[in-house]
Amino acid sequence: MSADMAKERVGHIVISKRVVQIGHEVYPLANISRVQTLRVRWGGKYATLYPLRQISAIVVVVGVVVGAAVLVPPRLPSGVDPDIEEMARRFATLLSAVAGVVVAYWLVVLLYRLFIRRRHYALVIETAGTQYTALSGSDYAEIHRIRNVIVGAIENPPDQATSVQVHGDVVMGDQRKQVGSGNRMYT
Repeated sequence: MSADMAKERVGHIVISKRVVQIGHEVYPLANISRVQTLRVRWGGKYATLYPLRQISAIVVVVGVVVGAAVLVPPRLPSGVDPDIEEMARRFATLLSAVAGVVVAYWLVVLLYRLFIRRRHYALVIETAGTQYTALSGSDYAEIHRIRNVIVGAIENPPDQATSVQVHGDVVMGDQRKQVGSGNRMYT
């Protein structure tokens, strides 16, 4: 999923004899080859453990620079300005403080992603080999219920248009092609 994903709430879905209408998208029942509920796995900079990469990079780079700033000035020839050692220590202290703030930020992001961020799920409809994320949200039970209603309509289309109410944290999905594997979706 991406940050620019549509956040339009879905109040109801209309299922008729030939089509399923979810928001402004219409899917012909006869063309739906698969309907599945997938758990969304965050990728790239939204991945859960991405902050660890940032933290380790900061620690390594700042460690090398601070180490050089502390170890190199005492070994300089005596003709070099004597204040350079004090300036190097101040620079190392300032750089360490800034790095500490940045690492603290990434630790907060990591803790949020590990313990607070809710799992997200997607209702994926496949037509003619192309997968579309029709709905997404953190309410697995509601997305799974809607999947069952659509599958039931494919097997036994209703005689007249039926409205299915949608509750919980469910929004229109992002319509980009997704990669699904097993019961997970990677974005």
